[in-house]
Amino acid sequence: MATLPPFISWIGHGAASLAQPAVFTGARSFAFGFKTQVAATQQLVDALLNPVGGSRVHYRVLAGLSMISFMTVDRCTSQVDAIGWEPGRECALWVPLLETNHERGTLRIVLWTPYIFINYTIGLLTGRDVWGWPKVWARIAVPADSPHGAGAFTCSTTVFDTLGANTEAQIRPLLTVTSRSALPAAGATMQWTDGHDAARAIAQSLLGGFAGEHLEALIAGPTIPTVQMKQLRDSLDPGLACFQAIVDSPAQLTGFHGGGLLHASDFALEIATCESHQVVRDLLGTEPTPGQTTLPIEFAAWLAFDFTAQPGAVVVSTT
Repeated sequence: MATLPPFISWIGHGAASLAQPAVFTGARSFAFGFKTQVAATQQLVDALLNPVGGSRVHYRVLAGLSMISFMTVDRCTSQVDAIGWEPGRECALWVPLLETNHERGTLRIVLWTPYIFINYTIGLLTGRDVWGWPKVWARIAVPADSPHGAGAFTCSTTVFDTLGANTEAQIRPLLTVTSRSALPAAGATMQWTDGHDAARAIAQSLLGGFAGEHLEALIAGPTIPTVQMKQLRDSLDPGLACFQAIVDSPAQLTGFHGGGLLHASDFALEIATCESHQVVRDLLGTEPTPGQTTLPIEFAAWLAFDFTAQPGAVVVSTT
């Protein structure tokens, strides 16, 4: 491997992409599972992830369920670049995959996010630059924003109804999870007392009857494995990438403060219809309903925790 040059730091000059590890404390996440279509989701994986793996690494969709999460974090900062901290919010769609690494002869379960939204600049740029997360800006609202804790989880971002040079951008809700019941307040009774219990329950809900040994391998380690496709467009030829790789993005749980299952029937997922974010076609393989598509929630959970986004190794690279 070629020797890499030192990174030129912009700290003190308006730096917004910071060094890993990234530290997150006071995270509170709500996760909702919904039915998807395996063949459609596999087409998405084959379009956005497997071309980079080629004959060396391959990803297969494990189940007809995906997950949407809404997370608020009290403090987000870099463990290396000590410039300060800020709160943050994220909304993501998660797809469980089986990674087959032909070069190493290994199998493992990983999570992949084809869509992820964030409301603060440092997290957006660091996530993209370091690990390749496809993060874009959004306004994210949670029921706790209301004085009575009612309302919906809402992710509003820049959307285009149709794709064309004359289509004006709009900022409006893209993903919404509605609730018919009050959510657990701080200090609520905990169903899970540690991260392994929480990971096992969510993984079993998401993966169903998938092989037990793979499930245990997923939750046995100190980190939750996720993979992203990291690429940079060539500055001369827009049809080429000057860097392209699949990168590990491991998240290490550093503190667990409670969690448990919620009544799934109390929630529903609404996906706005627009050409710029073809979520329904990508995950369900069907045409979206005009205006919005509403899906039932199959499982729901809440978690309170701290975690660190660890440095990630390159799984495979084309450049």
